[in-house]
Amino acid sequence: MRRLRIFAAGLVLIMAACGAAPTRTAASATATPTDAALLATTDTEDEPIVQVVAAITPAVVTVTSQVRTFTPFGGSDGEAVGTGFVVRADGFVLTNEHVIDGASAVTVTLASGEVRPATVVAEDAEHDLAVLKIDARENLPALTPGDSGGLAMGETVVAVGYALDLSGGPTVTSGIISSLDRTIDVQTSSGGGPIARTYEGLLQTDAALNRGNSGGPLVTLDGLVVGVNVAGGDGVENIGFAIPIDVADPLLEQAYGETT
Repeated sequence: MRRLRIFAAGLVLIMAACGAAPTRTAASATATPTDAALLATTDTEDEPIVQVVAAITPAVVTVTSQVRTFTPFGGSDGEAVGTGFVVRADGFVLTNEHVIDGASAVTVTLASGEVRPATVVAEDAEHDLAVLKIDARENLPALTPGDSGGLAMGETVVAVGYALDLSGGPTVTSGIISSLDRTIDVQTSSGGGPIARTYEGLLQTDAALNRGNSGGPLVTLDGLVVGVNVAGGDGVENIGFAIPIDVADPLLEQAYGETT
């Protein structure tokens, strides 16, 4: 069987794997769309990936969870580190549920390096998504959801995340949409013990994904989020998976409704 990895750094999370619509706008009037000014003023006009990275990275964050893991030899305290991204300017952050699963405390580190405590306001374990809320003392840069249902195989995409929890800022990789509607079976081990997950309808990409990329955005060259990065191949190359952003719509609506 192929082995796949769920990418929250710091936890033992090894997995054993066995029609176009109009572009959407931001979810509310308080959302801040991708900064078009950055796209317009970037000197490298012939480098679209450089432009989109400059526009989206201010909204990509590190998510750190304090967790307690259990082994046959007892329990120990540790951290799970993944990625998230701001989806609304007043402090809503989207990430993977497995990044915050079993956490006693969660913090978000902004692109500026500032660390803020986070509250989990909505979870969807079935689809491995979670929405966090942080204090927004100012309007935060936020990414705009795109239309994952309108993607085509071969379309260029960019992944941004805190791979391997490396210092010095996020890691950027690029590739294409390699396939649509993938299903993978997953076995994870985290603070809560073994968990079996089946992911359906995933986007497949050849953009490199590694531990720590979990919860980060997969975006098109116009800066719209089309997926939430979740897994990549263990022992294979150029195979990664993302949850289509359309799947997050009900969870985001729930999170926004519970805080109004």
